[in-house]
Amino acid sequence: MTGDPRMETKVRVNGTAPTGDDVHVDLVGREGFRMVLHAGTAPEITEDDRGYAHGTRRSHEEPTTPRRRGPTVGVQRRLLIAVGPTAGHVYPAVAIAEAYRARYPDLDVRFAGALDPLAMRLLGTHGYALEPVSASQLVNVGVGARLAGAGRVVAGVVQARRLLRAHRTRLVLGVGGYASGAILLAARTLGARVAIHEANVVPGLANRLLAPFAHRVYLGFAAAAPAFATRDPLVMGHPVRADIAALVGERRTPPDRDRPARVLVLSSTRGERFMANRVPDLLAAVERRGVAVEVLHQSGRLLADDVAHAYRLAGVKATVAPYLDAIASAYRWADFVVARSGAGTIAEIAAAGVPALLVPLPDAPGDHQAANAVAVASTGAGIVVREDAWRCDPLAAQVAALLGEAAWTAAAAASRSLARPDAAARIVDDCEALMTDRW
Repeated sequence: MTGDPRMETKVRVNGTAPTGDDVHVDLVGREGFRMVLHAGTAPEITEDDRGYAHGTRRSHEEPTTPRRRGPTVGVQRRLLIAVGPTAGHVYPAVAIAEAYRARYPDLDVRFAGALDPLAMRLLGTHGYALEPVSASQLVNVGVGARLAGAGRVVAGVVQARRLLRAHRTRLVLGVGGYASGAILLAARTLGARVAIHEANVVPGLANRLLAPFAHRVYLGFAAAAPAFATRDPLVMGHPVRADIAALVGERRTPPDRDRPARVLVLSSTRGERFMANRVPDLLAAVERRGVAVEVLHQSGRLLADDVAHAYRLAGVKATVAPYLDAIASAYRWADFVVARSGAGTIAEIAAAGVPALLVPLPDAPGDHQAANAVAVASTGAGIVVREDAWRCDPLAAQVAALLGEAAWTAAAAASRSLARPDAAARIVDDCEALMTDRW
């Protein structure tokens, strides 16, 4: 398809499914987004990217969910969290679920998203299952892929409506990922309350498109607020699990001169190969500057023996493991962290209260990891280096200097200042306010 790139490209998909689901989706171009949903007997939602519905500005208090008569004490709370396919989506979702269950042990909480082995494994380790919902990318793809993807979105809305009705869900929370669109839109057609959490400085596409439909927008970084200026967002921080949040209460001290500085290396999002290739030589160069180090390296999908061999060749003492199940203990052990700059990793490092060397994922959507890293470095909490700017000797000089007592103390304090250990609890508090008389 050719022509003026500023012209709107519309894709209209009609999908009619059994049980009365009749879904119509309008997708409009790169510059805007408009979705019209007609779902059985549910109220129609028609909103544009400025949050206007039926020509009227919709407030967060729009009474789309019928209020219950009488108190909600003893009422069964039914929550569904829409998750994406990465640890950065799953872990905050689990943190919110655990915070909710700590307060309401009988909470019925479900997780839904695109079928993904990693998400299924991570949720399974916490005793949860993933309810599959069809999803597809709709932006930055060709017209053919967009048409096929729109069909999957329609199927996802139908699947999500059935799932929500079956579980009688009253509150749906999205933490990003393509599948969250179908799930949250389905929730709105059924009159459920909808909230989203945006983890990054640069908001993800799903949350940008869903914000006009949400009753609440929660943020991990205050710097993301301008992207949701019309939605009155609430800055909550990034939810972390209870064992990570507990680190905030522990006092940290600089590396003792009688022992090596302890460096934790996390492969994080697609960082296995880069970290394995570059970090051993970097830390060898740090040692040549008179700073002894000891390493705990999480190698991910790479063979641990191969990574350990690289450290032996560099002459650096290291323990290598594919995964670190006791991650809170690893943070407690560490004096310094080398990692990607996903929002979850940054939140965990802040809770630990240690400085970091952050290496943003180079092809992250919207370059959001670089923006996250810059926000951290601007406080003095660490060093940022892009993969293509990595220069071993100058970087080693920076790391060696940061491991000095005075510099480490200042950077650790800056890191700890970013911690929001109560983020999950604050989200629960606000969800309860949102759901007053609606459970």
